Amino acid sequence: MTVRPSLYSEKNGPTYTTFTVSEGYNFTASGPGAYDFAPDSKFYVVGEGDKVEIVQAETPKTYTTQVEGPTLAVARRDEHLSGHLSKRATFVSCSSSRQALINTAAASAETYAANAKAYLTANTASTTRFTTWFGSFTAAHRTTVLSHFTKIDSNTFSSFTYDCSCTDSSYAYVYAGR
Repeated sequence: MTVRPSLYSEKNGPTYTTFTVSEGYNFTASGPGAYDFAPDSKFYVVGEGDKVEIVQAETPKTYTTQVEGPTLAVARRDEHLSGHLSKRATFVSCSSSRQALINTAAASAETYAANAKAYLTANTASTTRFTTWFGSFTAAHRTTVLSHFTKIDSNTFSSFTYDCSCTDSSYAYVYAGR
């Protein structure tokens, strides 16, 4: 699949770029499935007086493609991009607005889990943050908490299937002090 996004500058007019997806992404690790591609919307521009400015582009278009086949092979130009692609979430009975919320929540959960794991890995002694969230610090307690976040971090929440057909308003309750 080749996409042809464009940028527009009031000074220079439109700029077109052709990008062949198979040259930028390795689909062999993530496998067949549906993939969404969204262009970046934040750009850094050197403006008047060599001042660096941030330009926020309008990016209303997301490109979707289907990758199929038992054997996927791709010629790679940029090896540093591998590992940044995964299958997208699937939904059952979810409105488009709920799908957008779930996609945002899934990405946030992945970031939260990775950051928690990194923090726990880097901090091997008691910290206020640890004791606030997990209680008294011991090496064994830290190991347990780290193992939990390592398991949570191993999930790709953005590739799960989410079922929105349940309309029950109560799911769980945790009693304080138990």
